[in-house]
Amino acid sequence: WFENNAFTGSIPDDFSRFEALRFIDMSNNQLTGTIPSYFAEMTRLNSLALAGNKLTGSIPDFDAPGMDVLDFTDNKLTGMPDIFPPDLSELKLGSNRLKGPFPDSKLFETLTLLNVTGNDFTGEVPTKLELDDSEEYFNLWRSFGCDKNTLCKPGHNILCSPGYFSPVGAVSELGPCQVCPLSEDELEKKALGQTTCSSKDYIAGDVDGDGVLSEREILQLFYVFTGGREWGTDFQKHWENVNTKTCDLPGVSCGGDGEVIAITPNNAKLCAGSSDCHGLPSEIGMLRSLQIIGLSGASKLTGTLPPEWGKLEKLNVLKLDKCSSLKGAIPTEIGNLKSLKILDLSSSGFTGQLPSELGQLSDLTTLNLSLNSFRGSIPSEISQMKSLKQLVLSRCKLKGRIPENIQNLQQLENLELYGNNLTGPIPSNLMGMVSLKRLDMFSNKLTSSLPAELGLLKNLQIIHLKENRLSGTIPAVIGVLPSLTWFDVSNNNITGTIDPIFGSSSSLVDLKLGGNRIHGPIPNTLCSNKKIHEGLASKYGCDAILCPLGTYSKEGYATSSSECKPCPSGQSSLHLGASSCVSISQREILAMFYDVMGGESWDEELRRGWKTLPNECDWSGVSCDDNGELNTLAFQMRQT
Repeated sequence: WFENNAFTGSIPDDFSRFEALRFIDMSNNQLTGTIPSYFAEMTRLNSLALAGNKLTGSIPDFDAPGMDVLDFTDNKLTGMPDIFPPDLSELKLGSNRLKGPFPDSKLFETLTLLNVTGNDFTGEVPTKLELDDSEEYFNLWRSFGCDKNTLCKPGHNILCSPGYFSPVGAVSELGPCQVCPLSEDELEKKALGQTTCSSKDYIAGDVDGDGVLSEREILQLFYVFTGGREWGTDFQKHWENVNTKTCDLPGVSCGGDGEVIAITPNNAKLCAGSSDCHGLPSEIGMLRSLQIIGLSGASKLTGTLPPEWGKLEKLNVLKLDKCSSLKGAIPTEIGNLKSLKILDLSSSGFTGQLPSELGQLSDLTTLNLSLNSFRGSIPSEISQMKSLKQLVLSRCKLKGRIPENIQNLQQLENLELYGNNLTGPIPSNLMGMVSLKRLDMFSNKLTSSLPAELGLLKNLQIIHLKENRLSGTIPAVIGVLPSLTWFDVSNNNITGTIDPIFGSSSSLVDLKLGGNRIHGPIPNTLCSNKKIHEGLASKYGCDAILCPLGTYSKEGYATSSSECKPCPSGQSSLHLGASSCVSISQREILAMFYDVMGGESWDEELRRGWKTLPNECDWSGVSCDDNGELNTLAFQMRQT
């Protein structure tokens, strides 16, 4: 296999020596010259692919009985052979410079696939070339009802006849060949397979040729674009028949006036055959009464979200979640969907920046864009979505700060921003988010301290802020939140002690504080709490809240599967709630002592040099012997 390289020059004669070869693929190179005739003499050769080169001249005669596939697409070939292999099933000659009358049908008697578009053949395609029902182009031909419609003349599955045209020169996923008005003189001069028409534009999906797409034609275009023949037999037997009424199609719902209001082909295997997938047709945007598009879980659906869908002014629900093969940016036209209430594009392949036009969706209640690969920051315009209750932007690769005006989302109940690269502080002016129940921002790079204003959000049930860079102390007011069940600020840089008020909470069941710089004492109200961590305090006491100094556990507190264990010899833990132990230096012990004893409140002279001078023996009140080991320590008692 030599495909997709940058080989130049002509095809060497050396291949003729490899008589046992069955497959040769030299597609997509820069080969020149002619096709060697010795290929026809390689009796074991089954497939020869030379597409995407610069080969010239005529195609040599092929009479090798074992040849099954010939692909010479996209070259500069000018002549047809007199003989093709007797058992050939696939012949691809598209996009060359082949001219003259269309070859006799006897050359193609065994074919199941024939592509000769993009050439200059004249005459008519023989009617005998209506290939069997498994052939790619014939499938499209039938999918558009062409076996019963006068527009779909015999042979159009191979090449449009003079007086007809399509973008590819034959029936395609875009629809049948459409009429191009020509005079008799012009018809005689026109080649088969015209791709343009000087007097009109091609309208994709227009089967009846009236110049206007009906709802049925638009849906048929959707069926063909998404590989409808692979959806499943229950869908195929109805959608394949263009005479099936629109409202009788499985996965389609209509309103009282008979207009389409929902496309929800649940369990349909959209684009299951990847070669038949052409993405989402823009023409769906013409279904002006459409209210619901539900294509969740179509993991093989490719392409992008068409900007033209921004014309769906009545659309309430757009669900393209778990469509992992969709790509590209969210179009700015999304802001035109003023009736939209649910937008779920999660777990897909969208990229680019979040469009500021999202802020125009004032009726939106749910926005879920998680698990995509966006860039940039959260647009401040998102605060204009006054009806929003669910905002899920987790694991989206977002950067920058959380907009300060996010407090304007007074109806918001769920805010999930976890797993991004957000920086800066948690906005302190959150008191406007009076409906907030879940605040989930773990695994970011947030800094500064926990805002005391969180304690004003009386409906908060979950505060999940682990794995950030938060500092400062834990505001006691958080401990009196009446509905708080889960409080996780583990693995930050939080200091100080735990306020006893947390132990008096009647709702708190999960309290995770490990991996910080918290010191004792742990309030007795927590050490005897029978609700937190499934009542483990009854067995482990204070260890069920945070492992003590000199011990560790995986979670930073004792669980039924991982108790707090003593650190190995020569190691210790720097703070309560350690998940591992380290070798601690004299300097680290003194720094920890300074924190525990409230050193920042000592008199200026007594705190001179602490944690700033490189040698701890030079810190105020510290005396060392000649070996640099601590001798005496004078310090100020902590004020109570």
